[in-house]
Amino acid sequence: MKNDYFDMHLWMRKQWEKSQKLTEDKQPLTEEYVEVMNMPVLANSLGSIKKEWDNWKNGPLTEKSDIKPAQKELIGWITRWMKQNIK
Repeated sequence: MKNDYFDMHLWMRKQWEKSQKLTEDKQPLTEEYVEVMNMPVLANSLGSIKKEWDNWKNGPLTEKSDIKPAQKELIGWITRWMKQNIK
């Protein structure tokens, strides 16, 4: 069933996109998609990663010189995991 009403908000958005010369690839990043996900679960998961990082970083065997390389390694590992699994 076709809606016969005029959506002013949608029309204004399209006009703005045209004026900004935005394509679908160049849309401004918003949090609209993340907001509809289960944010408490995502936040708790990220919080768990931070907790484990802090435990390791403040642990008795961690050398100060190990922190920066470990940080880079962890970020790289998480980035690779996300690229492989979030499709």
